[in-house]
Amino acid sequence: MKISVEDTRTGKVIKLDVKEHHIIERIIDIVIKHMGIISSEQRSYTLVLEDKELPSTITIADAKHKFGLKDNANLALWARVVGGY
Repeated sequence: MKISVEDTRTGKVIKLDVKEHHIIERIIDIVIKHMGIISSEQRSYTLVLEDKELPSTITIADAKHKFGLKDNANLALWARVVGGY
């Protein structure tokens, strides 16, 4: 299954070929590394599909069933500041 992920801060897009057993958290890690995002930034990242945040602990198969993820879907990578005000 192919997906596209856009970093909402920079507009960069990465295309990935994912399998049903892949966990969302691992996909986020791959996207962060590929886009050159510095992990020391105090941020928490999540993938969003049509304004629905995908839990990081679910698999692609779960996302297909529970959130309607489809082949060639466009997801957004959202960043949140950890801590702070």
